[in-house]
Amino acid sequence: MPAFRNEARAAGLASAALAALLVALPLLPQPALAQLGPPVRLVPPPPAATPAPATPAPDTGAGGGETLPSGVQATPLAPVDTAWIGTLAPADGGFPETFWQGTPRSFVVAALPLVQPTTSPVLQDLTRRLLLSNAVAPGGSDPADGHGLVAVRVERMVALGQVDGALAIMDRLPWKGDQETVDRLKVDLNLVKNDTDAACKQADSAIGKYQDVWWDRMQIACQALGGDQGKAQLGLSLLRERKAPRDQLFDTLIDAVGGKSAKIDRMPDPTPVRVTLLAAVKLPLPADALQAADPAVLHAWATNANVPNDRRLPAAERAAALGALPLDELRLLYTEISFKPEEAKTALQQASENPRARALLYTTAKQETVPAARAEVLQALLQAGAKRGELPVTARLVAPIVLEIPATPDLDWFAPLAARALYAADHPAEAARWAQLIDAAGQAQLLPVARMAAGNDGPAWPKGGLKDVLTGLLPKDGQPDPVKFMLAAALLSAAGEPVTANDWALLVPLPPTPAQSVPNVAVWLGGRDAAAGKRLGETVLDTLLMAHLGDRLSTEPDIIAEAVARLRAVGLEPEARRLAVEAALDAGL
Repeated sequence: MPAFRNEARAAGLASAALAALLVALPLLPQPALAQLGPPVRLVPPPPAATPAPATPAPDTGAGGGETLPSGVQATPLAPVDTAWIGTLAPADGGFPETFWQGTPRSFVVAALPLVQPTTSPVLQDLTRRLLLSNAVAPGGSDPADGHGLVAVRVERMVALGQVDGALAIMDRLPWKGDQETVDRLKVDLNLVKNDTDAACKQADSAIGKYQDVWWDRMQIACQALGGDQGKAQLGLSLLRERKAPRDQLFDTLIDAVGGKSAKIDRMPDPTPVRVTLLAAVKLPLPADALQAADPAVLHAWATNANVPNDRRLPAAERAAALGALPLDELRLLYTEISFKPEEAKTALQQASENPRARALLYTTAKQETVPAARAEVLQALLQAGAKRGELPVTARLVAPIVLEIPATPDLDWFAPLAARALYAADHPAEAARWAQLIDAAGQAQLLPVARMAAGNDGPAWPKGGLKDVLTGLLPKDGQPDPVKFMLAAALLSAAGEPVTANDWALLVPLPPTPAQSVPNVAVWLGGRDAAAGKRLGETVLDTLLMAHLGDRLSTEPDIIAEAVARLRAVGLEPEARRLAVEAALDAGL
């Protein structure tokens, strides 16, 4: 990344802005202690149920009221499978209703549970659309022993933090098999929505049907949260008499709700009910719980009104990075944090490690009016995001502020980072304005990203082809970075740029990139077949499985370029380009 102006000047301007902001910020009142008594609804009640979307159905070719000619018999159509009824229509960004056409149900049931949380905004969007789109279900039957398609789909939505979507479709789906799974999911979903009243009503209506100790503990939790500590303690005693498996952490939390002093240092399994109890007694979320919590539980903690803003902040950042919390909610939380004057002195230096520093920098950038001061604070935030491996989500977070800053020559030092941020946030035209302020060497470094983002609407493809592109990526010492060279070439080729056999010859002498785990052969080869056959849903599902490494995008050129090429093959050109840009920026191009 090109060097920026004198750091002392940057720190001076930004620190002055931070100090001015702190004078203007009122101290926020601290939340009241938890009420002892019946559970209080923590969030507004859910809106009234909307009518179920129309179930996709084939055209019968005849009016329902027609009289058939004599001697002609009518054969009833097979019932339409509604296992993939959804809330997202094509007009709202959903996939076509036929997107599972040609894909067997057995593949979806086997592959869908393998989709994992990710910090990639592009993969998050594809996952959301895949799970919420209204469509004819993939053909075939559910397995005789095990979860069927409906259960697998809803469980994946919950695991990925798509709480509202799961609640919206649960009562519309054709559930088969174990009803207890459904009822437990409904209780947990209401808990992560911080609606303990609805969760306890659901548990109370279901507890008589099931024997699992989970229901007993849920009833005890509801009694404690409702202020009936006597019944809660009686319930714990009965569990001990039954020699039920001991849950010391749960017992401690129940005692704490009743007023006993407690300290929770570890919570390796932060379930919805445990986190709800922890919030009720206003104890902090242990560090191991923050790392172990799934996106839905992170969302629950980040939006729980019983938790002070400071304690919500780390979970809110993590939930937003995983796509479980809207960025607008994180922006709002940032501006609701109260700060001490001395924090302004260290915010720039601590932005990579300290959530409060990031909140202070964001709030400063939001309220500052001097473009140079805003740019210097945003520069610190974006650099911190890049250092943490979260540049794409950080770019989307601050993009509305970057768009408010005019691209003027006096801000040329901010131009390289501003352009990259706006390309990451899918604002290629605005990014191009900042790119015009960059010197020739900087524009050469940015060219691969600009071409991936805008294609022929971006800067012209160089006359020397890929050789000129790679020359522009050479660092000042002239030593090529094989990984960046390979990745740039692979992504440009996958995005449709004219990379030729002669171009590839330039890269043959380079050492291979560091090996990463190769995707399952069924995903790798089967996915190629799906893309060639234009099987949209299957191709997207394969891409979600192969394009990640942990909760980040894969950095293996072969893998990520293949993912980009497959999305283009099934008509998802914009998504393919955004994925290429994200991978390039993650790699530091």
